[in-house]
Amino acid sequence: MEGSSVLQILSEKALHQPADPDLITYCPSMDLVALVTQDQHVFIYRLNGQRVYGATQKAGKPRVESIRWKPNGQLLAIAWTDGSVRLVGAESSKVVHQFTVGDNVSGVTCLGWATNFTRKSASSASANQESGSWGTFLAGDGIFSAEKTPLDLPRDLSLIDIETSLPKLSVLAAAGSSDDVFSSRPSLDAIFRPFDPKDNKAVDVMVVGTREGTIHLSIYDSFVIGSFISPVVVDHIPAHLIRHASHPNYSTHSLLMKSSASDHLFIVPMDLRFVSASSEYLSLLASRSTAFQNLLRYIHQVQLSLVSEYKATQELPSRFLRNINETLGEKGNGDIVQALYHSVATGHTFPAVREWLVDELSERGHKRWDKAVTTGLENLRRLAHENLLPALDRCSVILSRFAGIAKFQGTNETRGFTISQINLIMDTIACLHLVSSKILIQVIDELDLFTAFSNWVRYEIDRLASDSAASPDDDKIEKEASIDHSKVLQYLQTAMTTNSLAMYLDDSVTEDNDNSWKNAEQGLPIYDLLDKQLQKQERGAPYLKALPRVDLLCKLLAAQASTIFSQIAEAEKRNVLFGKVHEIGVTETTGPVAMRMSAVDTSWCRTHAAFVPKDFPNTVQIIRLRLFIENGISQVQSVDTALVQLGDGRIKDVKFMDDKVLLVLWESSGTRSLLSLIYDTNASDLSSAHLTYSVYKQNGGLYSPTIFSNEEIKSRLSKYQIPNSGSFGPERMEVRERTQRQEKDDTRRIVLLRDDKTQYKVFKFAEANGIDGDVLMS
Repeated sequence: MEGSSVLQILSEKALHQPADPDLITYCPSMDLVALVTQDQHVFIYRLNGQRVYGATQKAGKPRVESIRWKPNGQLLAIAWTDGSVRLVGAESSKVVHQFTVGDNVSGVTCLGWATNFTRKSASSASANQESGSWGTFLAGDGIFSAEKTPLDLPRDLSLIDIETSLPKLSVLAAAGSSDDVFSSRPSLDAIFRPFDPKDNKAVDVMVVGTREGTIHLSIYDSFVIGSFISPVVVDHIPAHLIRHASHPNYSTHSLLMKSSASDHLFIVPMDLRFVSASSEYLSLLASRSTAFQNLLRYIHQVQLSLVSEYKATQELPSRFLRNINETLGEKGNGDIVQALYHSVATGHTFPAVREWLVDELSERGHKRWDKAVTTGLENLRRLAHENLLPALDRCSVILSRFAGIAKFQGTNETRGFTISQINLIMDTIACLHLVSSKILIQVIDELDLFTAFSNWVRYEIDRLASDSAASPDDDKIEKEASIDHSKVLQYLQTAMTTNSLAMYLDDSVTEDNDNSWKNAEQGLPIYDLLDKQLQKQERGAPYLKALPRVDLLCKLLAAQASTIFSQIAEAEKRNVLFGKVHEIGVTETTGPVAMRMSAVDTSWCRTHAAFVPKDFPNTVQIIRLRLFIENGISQVQSVDTALVQLGDGRIKDVKFMDDKVLLVLWESSGTRSLLSLIYDTNASDLSSAHLTYSVYKQNGGLYSPTIFSNEEIKSRLSKYQIPNSGSFGPERMEVRERTQRQEKDDTRRIVLLRDDKTQYKVFKFAEANGIDGDVLMS
């Protein structure tokens, strides 16, 4: 067949369970295929068939309805019927983010993830120079050249990567919760990625459509902008989103909506003016907001771990002490603190205490006591020193960037927060920093005192258990000499029964009715008040007991941050505009649909939608919208349509390959073929176009289709031949086009799923005549 090429097979994979044909996608940056089987297993495979990720959903739980790779291929988004969206790291195989698109959601109909360039570039240096070095802007003798653009100092300072100089956050112990993502180094590194100044020129936008018709927007993985009601209503029923298309150069997105009542299709432009009209700080603000949200999750998990470890240090010792106190109370010998103090000071041990130490506590009980307290205190020290304090330092760095944006951003820019709000959050961070430092100091002191006390208890158990008539040997004398009795006495007087950490970590303490949080409720700083209360506590004077509690300070921090996030989101939400609704036809209920946006110039773009019209299984209808965009606001200039009738066969699937070619999976007489349909009539080679457009008539009309016979299809449209198509009949296809960063390499791939859905094959496009550097397969 003249001019045709055989697809070059790269990989094939046999599946144990049939795959869902609508839930298969190819990673845009790595050779990874993600799919969902019909029994709700989510898998990610390499080309060699090795499984990278696998997750199972139990029966009766929400089902997977959509999957989508992040444009850079680092994350896979999985949307479930309950409206939850989980982001899985391609390398860590951990759920690094999770959020919901709304309450009472019955299903997700579309999941889109795109990248848009912001209005301004990453830095003033990189706008004109590859290096961005200050030296490149000097003409000589340290004098700036008048011919070169000077650097914007505030902007370039804001893009300095400070986080990399901070200590890495330590992993947390697995707690059996959704935030176990912090329990492994790969997932922790994936969540807390340092800000890359190169990313400052672009923003990632996720669009999620629900069955109720709502459209949910979020940016930078998990920073939620908000939900919007459907712009299309048919017979009082909102239409739902089924396809989403965008182009990096435009802040306007195209939404393909479908009416569940009539299968009518509608295209709606969506203008994201918070991208087009944003300052150069949008990417920095949104990405650091996401990082701050993750830090709050991390801090919350640390706070829960602190409370858990604190309780572990108290539970077992309290049980031991409660038993002996009851015995001593009955015999009128005071309590255990007095009895042990008496033993340390005089060397005499009450019979009841002797019996308790030797018979009840014994060597085994002492080891359990020592392990529980020592391990708990060491974990508290690690949590405060390696987890909480570094996380608070990172919060301070992020908030300082927010403060800088608030100070240096122009007065006409909409950012959603004020410098006074940032100062209040920084005040709360300072309070947590102060309390964390106090906890760390007291844990270290208590660990030192408990070590001396534990050594003395072990010595007493050994001494009392041995024959009292025997003279002490040298080993016992040496052990006694090594005990610091002053620390033992100090432990008995302080930490034995009254734990100094309770004021910070004991959540059983009721909140005061003395207006402890009056300043915070009025939007006033509380650091100075907290410092004075801690000084009163150290002097033994009455103090506000609720103020130093870590859990309440964390709640205050979360509430303040939530206010900031909601204001930023609301400011950006006001800059989301929906354009005029355009009805484009009626499709088959389960028929294939594809959509693509392509660039024309800085102000013009086109959106193409391809689908199979209702009752015409051998016909492809293509709708073309020409949009004019000015100041981030789009206007549809024309709506055209073209029909292509493909012999007597049946169309199984359609996918846009690039801005020129539409791929059609076509079946005729039991044979599957991959057709290449040139749909762009503005291509340089106009003679190669396979169709002509006419003005679309809103109220319906008759259009003359371009008709290809079976013979013409084989000679003109069958550019790519599927190897062994007789034994391998493809049912669906997924296309990965050439990436922008790899224009010289052929990274275009196509995944074909067999009709029984138990096998897929990955092919590489091998262009005829060596086009684009590809190798012709014969």
